[in-house]
Amino acid sequence: MNAEAVSEFDTALCGQGLDARHLPSPAGSFPMWLVDAGRSNAEAIEHLLSGEEMAAANRFRLRALRRRYIVAHGALRILFRDRYGVPSGEQDIGRNRFGKPHLIRFPGLQYSLSYSGDFVMIGVGEGDPIGVDIEVHRVIDDAAALMDIYFTAAERSAVLRRASPGTCSREFLEIWVRKEACVKACGCGLGIPLKDVECGVSGDQMTTVQFGGSRYRTGALRLGDPIMAWSRRTSL
Repeated sequence: MNAEAVSEFDTALCGQGLDARHLPSPAGSFPMWLVDAGRSNAEAIEHLLSGEEMAAANRFRLRALRRRYIVAHGALRILFRDRYGVPSGEQDIGRNRFGKPHLIRFPGLQYSLSYSGDFVMIGVGEGDPIGVDIEVHRVIDDAAALMDIYFTAAERSAVLRRASPGTCSREFLEIWVRKEACVKACGCGLGIPLKDVECGVSGDQMTTVQFGGSRYRTGALRLGDPIMAWSRRTSL
């Protein structure tokens, strides 16, 4: 099973030359999309990017990374314009002191981007800050060492109950994407150590995580490959 097999094409984005699909939006989450940059026409949408974004794209030495960046930011701008009513001329992007991006003129519209391989995951929501994260399934040779650094004792134990240290790449990534999504929703960058974010292993069930003085709901989209997760700050 893979994410492409269980999600529907987004006809608006596909009409712009993008291979884009709606992702399931569990209760408590927000609209999300999966875009395959390798199957998308970056040249058709690069005119949508700002001068700053094109400069960033052109700094990539690998064409695949340049294309992926253009596809991600072009798709996001199309969504802002066509689904959320933000005119192209009013999509100014700012960043907080930790680097989390936001729409300057529409502070109530939250968004998050994540990249892995040829894939881009996009989340857009209204109100509370959000985060998404994606990882293509692959062998993580140093998973055991990384768990010692970034996972809580409970998370490490949960992974090793399901797989041995040499074969736990999927289990490792399923927790990793949850942690990354939560930290992105927080918007504090490296100011929040991943070992302080206790996400656990709960399949595709939604869990509530507390760190940095706030609470976050998070869940994994268990659609096979790629491995994806979302998070949203909540007051509940």
